[in-house]
Amino acid sequence: MSLIAYTLLLFGCADDGADCERIAAPEQMYAAPDQWEAQVETALGSDIALRADYPVVEARCVKVPHKVLAKARGPRSVAMR
Repeated sequence: MSLIAYTLLLFGCADDGADCERIAAPEQMYAAPDQWEAQVETALGSDIALRADYPVVEARCVKVPHKVLAKARGPRSVAMR
């Protein structure tokens, strides 16, 4: 199994998209970017995204560093979709 993974993160942004902050939301790990693409609409329609106090909410796919993934695979493994 590859040590490359991706996670879908939500960000709250200003109208122009210049200032963005990460919105606290449960993280899901994916083996490839195309696997999370199907989840973008669901994430943007979630209660967390809809209640966010930002004019714009964005979903971004972020590559998870090897050391973070290795730590996640420790005693409490993170399920990859």
